[in-house]
Amino acid sequence: MEISYRKAKASETTGIRLLLEESKLPTESLGRDTTEFFIAQSAGRVIGVAGFEFYGSDALLRSVAIPADLQNKGIGSGLVDWMLAQAKIRGTKRIILLTTTAQTFFERKGFEVTDRSAVRNEAITSSSEFTHACPVSAVCMTLAVQ
Repeated sequence: MEISYRKAKASETTGIRLLLEESKLPTESLGRDTTEFFIAQSAGRVIGVAGFEFYGSDALLRSVAIPADLQNKGIGSGLVDWMLAQAKIRGTKRIILLTTTAQTFFERKGFEVTDRSAVRNEAITSSSEFTHACPVSAVCMTLAVQ
């Protein structure tokens, strides 16, 4: 399967919303300038989505979703690898995320579990992801971008 990656278009918001809802992920940042969404696409079909919120030299990775029928085929891994490369190109120094279901996946990508109180970027800790979109029980993880 040939996969391409790119920034999502405004016209793709409905499809992204459906995929996030199917994956039980928050949709509150869709249609706002806060989160930049990116997609993985194959044969004209959106087969993955992920978002970044940039706060200074830090980025918040959020909303990584793959359709249920395509999970466990390496698509999410490829999309996250591409997202990490984009963050590096942009000059990001640290990527932060919250997860309730994918801790092991992100550990394989080099992320480490971090206490939320150790995230010293007020813009991130004040973001919707940290304040209400993700439960307090979500695991906080960080990755230093090399």
